Amino acid sequence: MPQIDLSLKQHSLALEEKIREKIAEESSISFSWFMQMALYQPGLGYYSSGTHKFGEQGDFVTSPELGGLFAKCMAKQFQQVLDQIETPIVLELGAGTGQFCFDCLLELDRLNCLPEKYCILEVSADLQQRQQDKIQGLPKHLQNIVTWIQQPSTEKFNGIIFANEVLDALPVEVFKLEDEQYQQMMVVWDDGFKQSWRSMPEPLKEQIQAKELGLADGYVSEFVPNLSAWLKTITESLQQGVVLFVDYGYERNAYYHPQRNQGTLVCFMQHQANFDYFENVGIQDMTAFVDFTAVAEAGDECGLDIDGYTTQAHFLMSMGIEQLLGDSENNYTEYYRNTTEMKKLVMPNEMGEKFKVIALSKNFDDELLGFSFSNQLHLL
Repeated sequence: MPQIDLSLKQHSLALEEKIREKIAEESSISFSWFMQMALYQPGLGYYSSGTHKFGEQGDFVTSPELGGLFAKCMAKQFQQVLDQIETPIVLELGAGTGQFCFDCLLELDRLNCLPEKYCILEVSADLQQRQQDKIQGLPKHLQNIVTWIQQPSTEKFNGIIFANEVLDALPVEVFKLEDEQYQQMMVVWDDGFKQSWRSMPEPLKEQIQAKELGLADGYVSEFVPNLSAWLKTITESLQQGVVLFVDYGYERNAYYHPQRNQGTLVCFMQHQANFDYFENVGIQDMTAFVDFTAVAEAGDECGLDIDGYTTQAHFLMSMGIEQLLGDSENNYTEYYRNTTEMKKLVMPNEMGEKFKVIALSKNFDDELLGFSFSNQLHLL
């Protein structure tokens, strides 16, 4: 494990104490509750505190942090939607450093299709401050479009809901199949956080059984509980428009493949992966891959159309990413930088196949350009 300085260790111990208090009240807590506190406990959780997370100096690098190509391609997809909707709004969930918003607005301005507003839903006060600092670098007319909210709006709107690497940070329940019975992982305190198992409560068991997984005995994995309810809170105010999620994950057959019998839960700290999710709470990322079939099912339950599903590579190629590389003869430095960025975004051994794009919509009938190269809805 990476070396941890004293201030971070103290931060982790403070969160550990909060979780211990919760366990003392209940005797044990579900893993999803543990993950919720580890990531989102006010002031202490990984995404709610001031620790550095993004970029080379953080714990992981997201597509927008690599450069501007990802945002430019997304802006072109946004343009198709925004041009057909009156008074459109863009809502970005969990905007990280604000880099995507920054680059996307510049490109939308160039394309002459700015939204009425660009709303960022951000629960972290620290990240909101970083985003505001970033947005201050935009021209004034673009700064004036951006606004921040702490919870989903209840006001009706038309436009786009966008999230990059948000679904993977939703708390998950961990389960195993033992003697043909589903067991739920619980977290207890015994001179450290430890796992214990109990029979899966009926409401959660019904959610697993509905997936018809056909798992072998001993299989361990996870799922996002009540995903439809979460999606409903995000999308119910959308009257017309498109929802775009980008994340790493699989369709269900691959997610619950017999060989993936220990699940997909993983932690990241200083770009190193580990499986010690009971260690360094609050100062390392904790994430699970996305079951995109579950996302599609949740969308259907929320009355949304499922319009597209493909790899990030195919989506970006559909949006003409190779046309954004620049002039290799007159500005080789920029061309080389863009080519390097494109390789990371689209190569199979980088982010190209690991990351997927799924599109949901409401009252929007056009076929989305990002799925013109390849639409793999049949895999869901």
